[in-house]
Amino acid sequence: MDYLRYYLNCLLPLAAIAGFLLGDQWVWLGIATLPLLLIADALSPQDYAPRNISNGALADLVIYVQMLLVLGTFAAFGWRAHVGFDPALGAVQPWIASAAALIWVGLGANVGAAHELMHRHNPAAAFIGKLGFGIIGAPNRDISHTVTHHLYFDTERDFDTARRGESVYRFVPRCIWGNTRDEFAYERRRLAAQGLGLWHWKSQIVQGLALTAGVLAVMYWAGGVPALLVQLAAMIGGRILGEALNYLQHFGLLRVPGQPIEDRHTWNHLSAVTRILGLEITNHVQHHQDPDRPYYALKPRPNGPQMRNILLWGIAAFFPPIWNRMIQPRLKDWDMNHANAEERALAREANRRAGWPDWLGETVTDAQTAAAH
Repeated sequence: MDYLRYYLNCLLPLAAIAGFLLGDQWVWLGIATLPLLLIADALSPQDYAPRNISNGALADLVIYVQMLLVLGTFAAFGWRAHVGFDPALGAVQPWIASAAALIWVGLGANVGAAHELMHRHNPAAAFIGKLGFGIIGAPNRDISHTVTHHLYFDTERDFDTARRGESVYRFVPRCIWGNTRDEFAYERRRLAAQGLGLWHWKSQIVQGLALTAGVLAVMYWAGGVPALLVQLAAMIGGRILGEALNYLQHFGLLRVPGQPIEDRHTWNHLSAVTRILGLEITNHVQHHQDPDRPYYALKPRPNGPQMRNILLWGIAAFFPPIWNRMIQPRLKDWDMNHANAEERALAREANRRAGWPDWLGETVTDAQTAAAH
């Protein structure tokens, strides 16, 4: 069962592919799986069980099947755009349904698998991971993720770490801009060491741009300007919503650079559905402690900070008043019961900048008052 459970992810692109092949109103089938998954995730219990998997090659098979189906979803859309939609759907409806399906599949079925492959040292696996991120507009995300984020997460230097008081609407552009700068800077340094310029054909920036342009060109060939615009929407929407989910992963957590990575340093999302959907990246802290550990060997850390259902929390993030009411009690608990002395000092300053209550200062005052009596 532990090998088979991850094949449930394949249902998302399969539904979208079926919708494009069937045409008519079935084109909405791709996005129709989203509300079903929201309900399933909301009702699913927490899952702290380690996976009983011993055959790595068999466990990896699902990643490649999943990625093949994700790419097949975009190919099926290209085919449908080429042969045409049912005129009864009107001039706009099928394109909206298609964009929604591509964005959802590009996130829900793609990111977990592409992220897993991004960390593999096999060049073919790494390329497939890059392609997976490329179809949602982030072909060089592997650079900033592995070079910057894994070194500096939970610190001011990391553009993937959302700060206390920062809304998702401020975080997403800051994250995209900062990581893009890091990607360009890293490639410039790497190529300069070889005596090459940034725009040499060996540059990952150039290769990523070529990959993006190639995908757009294929879609234009398949379905003209409408298909091109839908693919652009899938890239832009997928990148924005992908970074919005990224907003949850380290929100408000703090770490002194150079100190050991402990269980308290990442949020974990351990519902039964979320673990499958994220291909175990939701066992977040062990991934940071050992980025080369395969997904099936990551073990849940129930003692670490928890956000139960990533999809519901992701929706809440777009409503800052609701988000603040949900996240502040958890960060207060983190400050009071998990952070060390140096992190508490950082947390108190972060709370002040965010305009949040000074609960750490209140604790100090209460302790002083009790001592005086």
